Amino acid sequence: MDNFWVVTLFHFQPSENQAFALQQTAMEDFHASGIEEFSLSEAEVDEILGERAYSGGDIPESVLDEVEGAVLGRPANYRFFFEDSENAEKFKLYCQKQILAEVQVEEHLSQDWNTEWKKHYSPILVNEKLEIIPSWMKDYAPKAKQHIYIYPGMGFGTGSHETTYLCLKLYTEEFEGLPVNVLDFGSGSGILGLSVFKFAPDARVDFYDIDLEANKNCYQNAELNEFTGHAFRLLLPEYREKLKGQYDLVFANILESILLQEKKYLVSVVAPKGALILSGLLRPQVEGIIQAYSEAGMKLQRKLEKGDWAALYFIKG
Repeated sequence: MDNFWVVTLFHFQPSENQAFALQQTAMEDFHASGIEEFSLSEAEVDEILGERAYSGGDIPESVLDEVEGAVLGRPANYRFFFEDSENAEKFKLYCQKQILAEVQVEEHLSQDWNTEWKKHYSPILVNEKLEIIPSWMKDYAPKAKQHIYIYPGMGFGTGSHETTYLCLKLYTEEFEGLPVNVLDFGSGSGILGLSVFKFAPDARVDFYDIDLEANKNCYQNAELNEFTGHAFRLLLPEYREKLKGQYDLVFANILESILLQEKKYLVSVVAPKGALILSGLLRPQVEGIIQAYSEAGMKLQRKLEKGDWAALYFIKG
């Protein structure tokens, strides 16, 4: 990837359905690689906090309430990240025609991507069992029994904080027994499959993605966590036939359209009584996915939501 482009929508106050439709359009029709929603700029937050400084410590709940109060009722601003200028410009034109919002396109140097992304990435405390920590925070003191380091890379993408959290919460709270064979389908950074090694060091994990760069990022994260000696494979589409036929656990944290397209395949590779964890879903998409996978023989065990996003935990048979 060379440079990247950011389309910003200012003073946009959509309904929940409008926001959902726009995010879905950005991802599926214009291939946005990330979406960020914000109401207050860093300067505005600094203005609210004044001379109060909380660097290195927890912000008091009263101050968080103060900031939240300033956000309520304000129009939202959205940033959509694109890997090429053509999609960014087409999306800008689409927004100008379809919604009443000020739209701006900015080009950023590729080396600025990590700097931009790091500003919005912090440790994710899944529960008392597991915490995800950015790789550049090695001095951070973990709050969970197990922790894993992650370098998100350029493909960490839309909703990843929420959907990663939801998938790992379901895995650590619902999966009974230690998995032997695991498939991380659409693996990206590999955070889901790699986290399994924290609880089942002898597991065998297949990471499948259509993007070579994603597999490189996955191996980088395996190195960060000293997992390179564990049993795993990094597979691209041309090696799809090498995926084992029966997995004790399958993760698929991808877009709704791909979950529907790959439904038959994903169900087929889950072992009898095996588990399937699906995410990458916006809340309005959940019922359709539940119906589709239930009709295919999966039994829903739990639905979990965080913000606009949701994850589903199924058992086969």
